[in-house]
Amino acid sequence: QRVAIARTLAPEPSVLFMDEPLSNLDAKLRLEMRYELQRLHVETGSTFVYVTHDQMEAMTLATQICLIENGVLQQYDAPLTVYHQPNNLFVADFVGNPSINFVEAKGAQRADGAVELTVFQGRKALFRPSTPLDLSQWFRDRAAQAAAREEAHRKRAAEKSYVEKGNKDEAFRYHIAKVVEDDDSLQDDPVLTDQDLVLGIRPEFLDIADQSPLEGEIYGAMPTGMESTIKVRVDDFLLTGVIFGSSLFTIGEKVPVTVSGDNIMLFHRKSGACIATGSLEL
Repeated sequence: QRVAIARTLAPEPSVLFMDEPLSNLDAKLRLEMRYELQRLHVETGSTFVYVTHDQMEAMTLATQICLIENGVLQQYDAPLTVYHQPNNLFVADFVGNPSINFVEAKGAQRADGAVELTVFQGRKALFRPSTPLDLSQWFRDRAAQAAAREEAHRKRAAEKSYVEKGNKDEAFRYHIAKVVEDDDSLQDDPVLTDQDLVLGIRPEFLDIADQSPLEGEIYGAMPTGMESTIKVRVDDFLLTGVIFGSSLFTIGEKVPVTVSGDNIMLFHRKSGACIATGSLEL
């Protein structure tokens, strides 16, 4: 198949445009063709512009990912940068399988730089940024940037040649997994302040420990051999975790839950922007 594709490319073009070329293939063939496309990219030396809605294709094939929502550019970076340092909630949600866990929080920064949070149903947590963070200054800078964009938009709108575009850069409506899902259509939009934050926890950072002040309940488990994907219930919320190894989990089992690593993300709930990455103490 690779030889056949290579022949169709002669003479070698400088840029190749592909619009979801693997979407109609079965899963096994799609995986094989990813390897073939990787090799063709190297062998031809051409630039590939590859359009896909499959985040696995984007992560495995791209050297640079351009993420667009509603016609607006959200981030343009290398795949691992997009994964570990997303610009906002939309980018964090788009990449990663299983999807990232979002946990709503309220909190404020302490004098030592850590952010005290209230999560789930009144539980306390402490977020420690990986790099120095002045949260108040971050909010001021964010407000100044928003005001500058509004002023630039107002000036453009005053020009006679200006045409209003239908695509808008809007805050992403993230999903909070619960045992009983809320119907957002029946709820009023909350009044948000700078104390309203969102934590982003990748499934691989959710661990089952020997001891932890936070206890969860196994809500579901899917072992695949080398790892298991689990759903853990904390209060009325569900967290997804990937546990490496051949452990067996029983639905209803009580387990101590911890969050490891220093790649936990803290987002501004109102704008959706990523504030910082760091560690989380529950």
